Amino acid sequence: MKLNKIFIAITFFSVMLFTQANAADTATAYGINTLPVELKYAGNYKNQPLIQLNFSGTKEESVFSITVTDQTGVVLYSADVRGEKDFSKQFLLNIDDLGDAVLKFEITGKKSGKTAIFQVSRQQKVTEQMDVVKL
Repeated sequence: MKLNKIFIAITFFSVMLFTQANAADTATAYGINTLPVELKYAGNYKNQPLIQLNFSGTKEESVFSITVTDQTGVVLYSADVRGEKDFSKQFLLNIDDLGDAVLKFEITGKKSGKTAIFQVSRQQKVTEQMDVVKL
């Protein structure tokens, strides 16, 4: 089934890393009704995009629910993660199955009920450059 292939592709390289979060080139969701989480593009692995979700857990808020859906609302991934310090979770997106789908990452703190929502879409650009140099 295609959804199982997508689920396996997303979760296959999903790894819990206990690292300090890097704030450069990130989309950060901090605010009144949001959680201290950030989602960023971490590069490519075997020609597939790698998305990294960084958390700043506390003793009060240490369990987070992650749900990934596509633009039609189909749930591709859903899980709970636990951590009291800075930690991250990585998602390898299989673009062969997903194509140009727009994904929504929804992260909810289990205790507070606060939510952070991120939208991920793939954009391709073809650039042609011509240099004229005087010799």
